[in-house]
Order: sequence, then C-alpha cells, then structure tokens
Amino acid sequence: MLSITPNAERVRVPARALISGDVTSSGETVLGVSTGVATPRGKVEVSLSKGQFGRVAVWNAGTIIVVRRDSHAATSENAGAEIPVSDRLPTFQELASFDARKAWDRLSPEQQRTIGMLALRFGTVGQCEGYFHDTIEGVRNGFNSAHWTPQVQATAVWPRLHVELIESAAQVAFQDLCEHFDPLWPQLFGWQARKEVKQP
Repeated sequence: MLSITPNAERVRVPARALISGDVTSSGETVLGVSTGVATPRGKVEVSLSKGQFGRVAVWNAGTIIVVRRDSHAATSENAGAEIPVSDRLPTFQELASFDARKAWDRLSPEQQRTIGMLALRFGTVGQCEGYFHDTIEGVRNGFNSAHWTPQVQATAVWPRLHVELIESAAQVAFQDLCEHFDPLWPQLFGWQARKEVKQP
C-alpha cells in the first residue's frame, strides 16, 4: 500500500488514467486499470485494495477521480511519455472559447446522428424530471407552479413508481450522453482531425 509521504499530492485524473499506487479518497490503493471484451464500452475495470481486502470496480472511463499520488512515482512512470490524446482534459481557455458549431462540423454524419438522438432523449426526459410528484402538494412545493392552472397541476401527479422511473431514466440518459462524448473529445476540441468522410 502507498504510504502517505510528503511527496504525495492530490490530483484529479479520469479513471482510465489511474496508475498503480494511486490512493483514492476512500483509502483504497489502485493496483491496476484495464479494459477488456467483458468491460462495457466507455468503462474501465479498476483493481483496488485496502489492507488485506481487494475488489474490482467498474467505473466510467471519463469519471474524474481525486487521488493521492506520489509525485516521484508519477514522474518516473510517465517520464518521456506525453499524455495520450484520449486522456487529455481541456484547458480553461479551450473550454471558455469552445465553438459548438465548429465542433459539430468536425463530426461525421453518423456521429452527428448519434449525438443528436442522445441529446433529444436527455432533453425530453431530463426536462421532465422534477415536474412530476406523487401528490398535488408535492407538485406545488417542488416547482414554481403559480402560472399553471389547477387542471394542469393535476396532470403532474403521478404514482411514486412512475416518478422514480422518470428520475432514473433522466440520469441514465445524461450518463449515456456523457459516455458518448468521452471518446469524441479529441475531435470536438480539434486535437485530432477526423478522416474526411466522402459524401455519396
């Protein structure tokens, strides 16, 4: 297990960029990160240990994890190696000046279609999350409903199970959208030009 030394520093890294020896905020030590045929797309298997106990966790590859990392170990492990484009995070300036129109034009028609469908699904289900409650009091307290007529407010009263299913669907839709973006970042930020797609 990595001992906490003055050389250890807290860093934020995507799960796919964890290295052996990183210590998570829960005190678990990273033994290794891998992907394989059994790992769902966009996810990584992280082997962890704490004391004499070990486990394997499946995390989203792009999830940002705060870890304590020995600065000497990180330097020696990554010496002479640049961060892979797929692991790079945008700088503040890149995010502040992000041009969605140009990023969209860098995507192939197939990528645009997939992103569009995911955005529509999240936009509809996600926008509805929070409107519905299982009592009329919940509707009135949970939302600024003064501009709704009583009849419209009554339509936002759903069984608790339905409300929970919509909340869950909204979270899944958002996660799917985020996971799909993860491998596209090099294209979206222009770090890696895509191959031109010949139009028929």
